[in-house]
Amino acid sequence: MKLALLVEYDGTRYHGFQRQAPGYEPTVQGMLEAAVQRVSQQRVVVYGAGRTDSEVHASGQVVHFQVESRLTLNDWQRALNAVLPGDIAVRRIAVVAEDFHARYSALSRSYRYTVLVDPWPSPLAERFVYRVRHPLDVPAMDAACAALVGEHDFRAFGQSSRGPLASCVRVMLEAGCRQGTSGGLIFWDFTANGFLSGMVRRLVGTLLLVGQGQLDAGGFVEILESLSDAHPGAAAPACGLCLRQVTYPAGALAWSE
Repeated sequence: MKLALLVEYDGTRYHGFQRQAPGYEPTVQGMLEAAVQRVSQQRVVVYGAGRTDSEVHASGQVVHFQVESRLTLNDWQRALNAVLPGDIAVRRIAVVAEDFHARYSALSRSYRYTVLVDPWPSPLAERFVYRVRHPLDVPAMDAACAALVGEHDFRAFGQSSRGPLASCVRVMLEAGCRQGTSGGLIFWDFTANGFLSGMVRRLVGTLLLVGQGQLDAGGFVEILESLSDAHPGAAAPACGLCLRQVTYPAGALAWSE
């Protein structure tokens, strides 16, 4: 049967989701595959919906794998969580159709980037946010985000994992920036039919220039339309980024209770 998992993880100590060459371990995929093998005594490949980079987190990663088993879904979830490390957890589980694929069946993915505006260190928060010392212009950053919605070539902000000749055109369904209700938090939310490698972090890094008054909305649009990565916006640190949701066609995925 083919099983899908909703996986949450703290990506701090991982070299991304995807299995890497020796010396670049551990990875989330590697940990999941090892856990499935311990439970089923079978070697499987676990496929993920998003190839999150090193130190990037997830609360809504979706994976699938194929296995022969008579275990119930509840037994699977309990057994996997018993053998996984404490920074990876299976939150939901489902049986899916043979043609389901965690990556290729997805309609969209949603990421959130979180910044903490605080002049002083916050040891309990900084594992999951990027701390900046000075206030940011949230309305200006939100206005710049509006230019991202729709179909664009995003090569100025990332590259395709399929190689330099692959298309960098993606459809951005949602892009916005808002102030949190308390605690100096600022959130960027992006939903698209797909993302380039490093795209969200490069977007946020450049939008931070807008928030700091070093770049206006027009300059941000010029960078988007330039199709060149030769611009002043460095990638924001990975610690603030989280894959929050993957959306599938209606009926393709029904999580067990």
